[in-house]
Amino acid sequence: MVQIVLSISKEHNKKLRELAMKEFEGKKGALSAIVEKGIDLADAKLKQELAHEKLVHLAKSSTWKGDGKFNRSDLYDRKIFS
Repeated sequence: MVQIVLSISKEHNKKLRELAMKEFEGKKGALSAIVEKGIDLADAKLKQELAHEKLVHLAKSSTWKGDGKFNRSDLYDRKIFS
């Protein structure tokens, strides 16, 4: 384990302790556990947003018009990921 010292507002301190108490019932290491869980959630959200942006870019750059008709050679010639 690594120790990190940080400063947070009184309001966030109160929220952090309340979340730790609710989630981990005040067990030893609850503050560390709730911070780690928050970091994991933030990381997952950022990865999801990045994947969404890539998907939107792929959809916007698609040559398919949605009419159900396509040319198979177009599928093989196009660049999918950059």
